Amino acid sequence: MVGFGANRRGGRLPSLVFVALLAVIAILAFNCWNAASRQALLQEEVAELQSQAKRTEVARGRLEKRNSDLLGKVDSHKKQLEQKEADYSHLSSQLQARDGQVKKCEDSRV
Repeated sequence: MVGFGANRRGGRLPSLVFVALLAVIAILAFNCWNAASRQALLQEEVAELQSQAKRTEVARGRLEKRNSDLLGKVDSHKKQLEQKEADYSHLSSQLQARDGQVKKCEDSRV
């Protein structure tokens, strides 16, 4: 027979296993903390990129509106230019007709 307390270690964890479990817990805690900090950084970056995308979209909208306004002005200026060219050609033909009349008058005077 074995003495009174010789078989008591059966219920206790060996110290090496206990240290290994503590190391695993420490590694898991560090990984969890590291993942949480990375997630926070990535969330900040996503929020910044979303705000930048919104600003870009607003700027694009303003530029498209300005572009359409400018294109409308270009069209109106083209119409005005065509009208002025038509007026110029009409006045030019009238001037040539008057010049022809002036020459006829001068010829008839001579």
